[in-house]
Amino acid sequence: MTRVRGRVAVLLLAGLVTASCSVQPSGRGVLLGSPGLDAPSSSSVPPPPPPRRLEAPTETHTGKGDATVRLSWPTDVPGYLTFDCPHCDANIFVHTDGDENSLINAIGAYHGTVWFNVVEGRDPSHTLTITADSSWTATLTDHHTLPTVTAGKPYAGKGDAVLVIPAGVSHATFKTGSRGNSAVWVQGGGTMDLAVNEIGATTADFPVPGPTLVEVQAYEGQWTFTAS
Repeated sequence: MTRVRGRVAVLLLAGLVTASCSVQPSGRGVLLGSPGLDAPSSSSVPPPPPPRRLEAPTETHTGKGDATVRLSWPTDVPGYLTFDCPHCDANIFVHTDGDENSLINAIGAYHGTVWFNVVEGRDPSHTLTITADSSWTATLTDHHTLPTVTAGKPYAGKGDAVLVIPAGVSHATFKTGSRGNSAVWVQGGGTMDLAVNEIGATTADFPVPGPTLVEVQAYEGQWTFTAS
């Protein structure tokens, strides 16, 4: 059974490396006190927006079967949901009440990580609606728990995952022998690109503007991701 989720998400990962940087000068201005020139009013220049929060305490929910879970997760913090249902036999659906809506659509035993609340200015998620036929665990974390890819070293994974791509990376290769659908979303430069969307075994090369995040959607398949 394959799965395709066509949602667009943008995470300001650059906040991880720019939050501590100072604002650069514009290169334009006047000499204060020069004849005929008044000092510019500080009120005419809006202050820059504060950097987006990127950290929050881990939140865990457990249950069995269908459930609606009210989240405590801060709505302004990008989140990463790891869902485990090792004994599920039927359809698994995880939906939210936010704009990202459908997070997981699978059949049978499932373990994977997906992102949510990564788009600023859109309706965030406050609840999870879960459809499952067995015991499950839903763990919500911030970026600190995500695996980081090492440039030049293949990262081997299985199923859905979110990966941290370090600075200096500009290219990636994704390879899988899965018979199902595989997709890779790449964040970067304020956009979200669907770099891979294939059915069956595939090898794909594409640009990756590190530092950033990528989301792999391949819940049935084993795969490797190599950054360079």
